[in-house]
Amino acid sequence: MAKAQAKREISVVERRLKSGSVFSAGSRAIPLKEPERWTIRVVNTQISDARLWEMQDEKGWGYASVADLAVAPHEVGFREQDGRLVRGTQGHEVLMKMAITDYKAIQKVKEATNRKNTFGNKAVKDTIVGAAAGQLDDGGRAAEFLDRAVQGISVKDSLERVSLED
Repeated sequence: MAKAQAKREISVVERRLKSGSVFSAGSRAIPLKEPERWTIRVVNTQISDARLWEMQDEKGWGYASVADLAVAPHEVGFREQDGRLVRGTQGHEVLMKMAITDYKAIQKVKEATNRKNTFGNKAVKDTIVGAAAGQLDDGGRAAEFLDRAVQGISVKDSLERVSLED
């Protein structure tokens, strides 16, 4: 029976040399037990006193736990404190998670809203009129003319987009 080959660990220095950028170490993904179920992010609670409340009650994130990780917390720079995974000398960075299905649904709505606000008829017309007002010698009159003249604007997005449902 063949002996199983041990997984080869590479040193930090070796990884840095192979990265192509010896000036920075780069970031590594935090290994999860169920990566297909959760998306995670590190939240800096020093931004405001209400940051954790906002992330949970306004945005839908929850605390990640030791049970969510595929490795010991210290292997990825975290420690358990008050039922949370934190890092930093005072534990100001908190690891939070959200179900991938929820995250993708939110991202899809955000993208649609951004497209409407950027490429919608009103946004395009406002951009055209604003550019005329700011760049032409007689911008005020040009802007007035364009505001009246440009009625039906159609913008077609021809870029291929990646589906968030995959």
